[in-house]
Amino acid sequence: MSAVIVGSPSSGKKVLRRAEFTTERNGLETLNEIYTIRTADRATLKPEFAVLHKDFSTNSTKYERMSVENFSFREIDGDLTEMNVTFVGLTNSIGLPFAIVRLIPTPGAGIYGPNMVIEAEFLTDKTETQFIENGCGGQIIETGFFITKGSAIAMPSEINGKTMPQNPRAPFHKAAGGVSEKYYGYLQQSIACERRGIFLVARTVFAESRDILTLI
Repeated sequence: MSAVIVGSPSSGKKVLRRAEFTTERNGLETLNEIYTIRTADRATLKPEFAVLHKDFSTNSTKYERMSVENFSFREIDGDLTEMNVTFVGLTNSIGLPFAIVRLIPTPGAGIYGPNMVIEAEFLTDKTETQFIENGCGGQIIETGFFITKGSAIAMPSEINGKTMPQNPRAPFHKAAGGVSEKYYGYLQQSIACERRGIFLVARTVFAESRDILTLI
């Protein structure tokens, strides 16, 4: 004989049992909501990936910037199933957490500053395309000496409210002793990102950069 569970859901309904919050160091929040549903309703009540918390949860508090990342099922007594839904995002309605800034010792990376590169890890609500095109949103500057100059993104003064380290020297262009030097300070060297719900967890590495031209 099957056990009777107090507060069992009616057909086609889900009953929220508990909610558990965790926060990652970069500020991204995870919310696990555990529901009880009828096993027969599992196929119809399972969430769609990326659906917003406000559109799925039965919790009285709704979050507009959290969305479904994963879900799982565990069958229990009484022809019932425990459904664990994981949402990821931010519980606040505006703003982004401060970036994490790491100074990474790197042999030979220094020019006028120490041998290191700077890595910023931060959340952004940009699309992958927007992030690839503009990185952390720093100023796009010309690099090189010739007509077919290149371009790079300068390290901004702050990312998501976190003040970034200063350049060891202000950017300059000078010529002396038959050598012309353009020094740019810290420029974006590489970027990476991972989609987590409606946000990207982004990582941008900056390194001191310059161009040197030997004058004839």
